[in-house]
Amino acid sequence: MKDEGPMTNESETTWRRDPALPYQRMDEEAIVVDPRTRQVHLLNETAARIWELLATASSVDDLVATLADEYEGASPDALRAEVETFVSELGGKGLLTPRGRA
Repeated sequence: MKDEGPMTNESETTWRRDPALPYQRMDEEAIVVDPRTRQVHLLNETAARIWELLATASSVDDLVATLADEYEGASPDALRAEVETFVSELGGKGLLTPRGRA
């Protein structure tokens, strides 16, 4: 994943997934369909869990804390990097909605 410039301060923003987007969990992965662009997004296990958590508005800090509790032994820095990448990429594609400061 390439760096597309400076990120906004996503740890202070709450994010929520677009509830209108079709979503299907399959074992450890998930598929999200964006009918506006006709794109299908395949999410790995961690990304699928983040998508589920974003049914309610959550900050990056909230997501990292929840995932750290669920993925015992996972590095908080690695989790934060994955959450920030997820939010940046899917937010940039219009699949997530920022909700202001947490």
